[in-house]
Amino acid sequence: MNKKYIIPVVIFSILLLLPFGVQAVADLRGEKRFQPFDIFKDVVYTPIVREKKVAAAADSLDVKWRAAREAIAAGAEVADALEPAISSLSDLEAAVLSVNTYAELDTAEARYKSLKLADTLLSKLEDEPESFPQADSCIKALVADLGHVSLWRAFLDVKHYGVWTSRYLRTFENKIDDESAIVLALRPKYQLTVWNLFSDPGEKVVLGRSGDCIGAGCGRDTAAASDRWLFYRQDVEFLVQPSPLDVRSAKLDNPVKAIERFRDQLKAKGVELLVVITPGKPSIYTERLTGRDENDAGLQSHGKKILDSLTRAGFNTVDLYTPLLAAKSRDSEEGPLYLNDDTHWTPRGAELAADVIAKKVREMVNAGTVKLRDTDAVRYIAADSVADRMGDVGEMSGLNKFNVFKVQKVTGHVVSQQNIMERDEELPEDTVCIDSAYKECMNRKKADKKDGKTTDVLCLLTSQTACALKAVKYDTTITPFKDDFRKSEILILGDSFSRIYQTDSPVNAGWIAHFAKNMNRPVASIVSDGGASTLVREKLARKASVLKGKKLLIWEFVERDLRFGAEGWKDVNF
Repeated sequence: MNKKYIIPVVIFSILLLLPFGVQAVADLRGEKRFQPFDIFKDVVYTPIVREKKVAAAADSLDVKWRAAREAIAAGAEVADALEPAISSLSDLEAAVLSVNTYAELDTAEARYKSLKLADTLLSKLEDEPESFPQADSCIKALVADLGHVSLWRAFLDVKHYGVWTSRYLRTFENKIDDESAIVLALRPKYQLTVWNLFSDPGEKVVLGRSGDCIGAGCGRDTAAASDRWLFYRQDVEFLVQPSPLDVRSAKLDNPVKAIERFRDQLKAKGVELLVVITPGKPSIYTERLTGRDENDAGLQSHGKKILDSLTRAGFNTVDLYTPLLAAKSRDSEEGPLYLNDDTHWTPRGAELAADVIAKKVREMVNAGTVKLRDTDAVRYIAADSVADRMGDVGEMSGLNKFNVFKVQKVTGHVVSQQNIMERDEELPEDTVCIDSAYKECMNRKKADKKDGKTTDVLCLLTSQTACALKAVKYDTTITPFKDDFRKSEILILGDSFSRIYQTDSPVNAGWIAHFAKNMNRPVASIVSDGGASTLVREKLARKASVLKGKKLLIWEFVERDLRFGAEGWKDVNF
């Protein structure tokens, strides 16, 4: 080799090996595994260990299923008897679906289909006992197939899911990028530099334009005209790319067909479907994205057009676009409807949605579309609660670790339930209540006498009677709001717009709790962040028994999922 090439080759070799060396040192010094070792492990070690786990899980399912059959034959409750078997099936699924460190079992595989079929059959046994022979046959076939260690199957899995496949290498490469010591050390500083120089918040985030909004109406008391909102890039792309129903989107799953199929499946079980498409933030606050006054821009959203087409086709739908756009006129007094640095709405937006959805449900009840039984066993009350929100879009930018974006305080209204139950035994009169009523009536009598009015002589008698009735007949215990799958006739499927404020801070202040309060009846919900298009229906399919006694299913999903929904818009069998 020519000597003049030696130095460049050495430098190039050092630069090539530097990331690997730094990562190796970082992994060996820390608690993380040495990632390149995963390749060796997944070829030699993982296949055999996985086969043993699968065989053990299949044996456990066999034992639990036999016990469940015996318990059901002895007269036990089906749901209680099946619970251990369902848990064992879930363990078997986890062992089978995770082939190695970086590859998942293909959904086209016969093993995948058999597991999902068994899951579905077990879930519906409580409602359809006639399917017991089919479930029994399916589980026995699973146990026979997976209940032993197969070296040939382990070899085939290495062949189809191993290091030489694109599915493995792509995930391995992404994992290396995400956990690289050099990347983790340098990326945040690079992002901050790019932000400071070019105001670029990152690939997942779109920075809104500055406007003329000052004060609390902008979302913060200290807001200035230069403040700019953050938008999730997929929300923006949904508006600017062709409609999911456009011929240019032919490769996408058709959401309308999936919604129609779901409606028909529910009708077969005596359940009505109500479709709620949640507008994305840029559909409502387009002017904050573009800097131009476009208050009616939401009416042009693909989501609104698809919603209108569903309504014309006879679907039960809720239009949130129109009331949210109209409510913006009160932002200066009541605050905005969406969070500044987040994809989601504020408590005000969530409560407005709850009001609109409840109104639609009452219309369906009055029209006879849905028949709900009268209930007066539960009342709901709400109390203010302040929470700090760090926006999810701000988190996506990676800049929050440098305090680039501010925490936003929100005031939610936490819903509690008050159980109104008649007591079996009489209790002593509530003397505190009666004394208070007496003083109130005496004060009223003095005030009326001063004004020359005649005091209502029934004041004290009515107050005392009410106090006695309260003490003797009723128990008004207040407890936190919670889903009630047993008593509710309304089931809600939703995404993160249904989760926010409901299961995270301030908790029980989301639209679901406020909808229950507005309807004055218990509800139940199944929520999947980012997965309301398909994943939440798959959750429901695995728990099909929760549809028992339900009359209405409210399906909420954000409009961007019409194009970008996780797992698309697949058919889900119940």
